[in-house]
Amino acid sequence: MKSFWQDLKNLFWRLALPAFVILIVGLSSSCSPSHQGTFFENVVIVDGSGHPSYSGSVRVVEDRIESVGDLSPQEGDLVIDGNGWVLAPGFIDTHSHHDRGLLASMRPAIAAVSQGITTVVVGQDGGSRYPVESLFREMESGPPAINVASYTGHGTLRRRVMGEDLMRPATLDEIGEMAALLRADMEAGSLGLSTGLEYADSFHSSTEEVLALARVAEEYGGRYISHIRSEDRHFWSALSEIIEVGEKVGIPVQVGHMKLAMTSLWGRTQELIDTLEAARG
Repeated sequence: MKSFWQDLKNLFWRLALPAFVILIVGLSSSCSPSHQGTFFENVVIVDGSGHPSYSGSVRVVEDRIESVGDLSPQEGDLVIDGNGWVLAPGFIDTHSHHDRGLLASMRPAIAAVSQGITTVVVGQDGGSRYPVESLFREMESGPPAINVASYTGHGTLRRRVMGEDLMRPATLDEIGEMAALLRADMEAGSLGLSTGLEYADSFHSSTEEVLALARVAEEYGGRYISHIRSEDRHFWSALSEIIEVGEKVGIPVQVGHMKLAMTSLWGRTQELIDTLEAARG
């Protein structure tokens, strides 16, 4: 399976602003259009690459990190002395439910940013706003002061196609309808497919149904995240199912919640880790 974490490292530099909140507050209050860039000096840099931290400087131009390392400010830069504090790219919360209240209040965004989170990924556990374009449109009209990405929920697709008749596998025609809805969302910018296979609206879905939809997400370079089908009695078969999706479709997969939620499973964490490492190849 492709490395999800390597993709995240790439996303750090492309999407996120420095998540050093005190410095950002100072930047927002003192920066003006006359400054060419913002230069953070005397900071300890944690760059998201996995390498040890190091001392240096970071130059930001508008909303992008331009350069990192042993630097000197350019003429016209706003210079901020970091006093030896840590400067890092904004953290990406890869499993967030902020979509439940992000538009109603600034409090969820403030709670995230105050912890260094600058991007949240919503549409988790098989539930999402549909179409995803409507969520993005509302975010643009009422900026939540945080970056937002979204999956398309499998449970959401099932309800739109199957109504409340959810206690059964979908037919081939219904899977085709769900695939068309997912394709439209992928074209609008969805990250991929999320499932909540332990929940009532999706528990009776077949693995073939999930595979068919995951293939649509993969066509667009998307990924698959799942609240897997069981976290207790049938944990190992549920884990095998998500690995099967990754291997058969060739799509990055993520287990939404990693639990051994039954006493007879306690003490088997290493077996779980070994299973995941073997699947990564």
